Amino acid sequence: MKQYGLVLFDIDGTLTRSQHGFIPFNEAFLKTFGFAGDIRTVIPDGNTDPLIVEEIFAKAGRRAQDGEAWQQTFATNLRDSYARAIREGRTTVRVLPGVLELVQALGNFPGLYPGIVTGNFEVTARIKLEAAGLSGYFPVGAYGSDARNRTDLPGIAKRRWEEMAGASLGPERCVVVGDTPKDLEAARANRMKCALVGTGRYAGEQLLSCGPDACLKDLSDTGAAITTLLALLQIPVG
Repeated sequence: MKQYGLVLFDIDGTLTRSQHGFIPFNEAFLKTFGFAGDIRTVIPDGNTDPLIVEEIFAKAGRRAQDGEAWQQTFATNLRDSYARAIREGRTTVRVLPGVLELVQALGNFPGLYPGIVTGNFEVTARIKLEAAGLSGYFPVGAYGSDARNRTDLPGIAKRRWEEMAGASLGPERCVVVGDTPKDLEAARANRMKCALVGTGRYAGEQLLSCGPDACLKDLSDTGAAITTLLALLQIPVG
């Protein structure tokens, strides 16, 4: 019987690292809302883009508009600003060590699928993945444009995989890979396993104290990462 497994990766701080990513974000914010907001005034790690915007509004003593109309406008402006900033070299997005090798190695295991769970709007997520050379490796995903709350995203990604594959998948066959405590919270809310990596804002000791199912310094050791993920999914190595 074929064993399925879904490995859901966060993007920022897990798969990639952006340099000067605040530039396109702040440009899009100003164009959308008409006043200067600065993403550097908040801690965006682990949050969805809609919640980041609302927090910036709160820092400025303002309140974001109710409803989702502004989200589409902001997502479009953010997509355009990111693409332009990357093209002009003002912002860079690079893949973290070992990530490409790990994602490619997952393809050697029939039934094992990599996916995305990120707070980025989907249009921005795709730009970042393409800039990092990771476009095309993730057949399913869930994004900040799908839900405001990150805890909703793993379940959305799982349902999309089930629709794509025409098969059901228990939560125990899914593992979330991220770099913040909020990735762990999202995994636990969906009864999924979680592996945290110390490649973002939080040190390994901080992440380990949160109680993930596994904690890795980084993803540079492909063999160790594969072994860890297969063990969490209870898939035999051989």
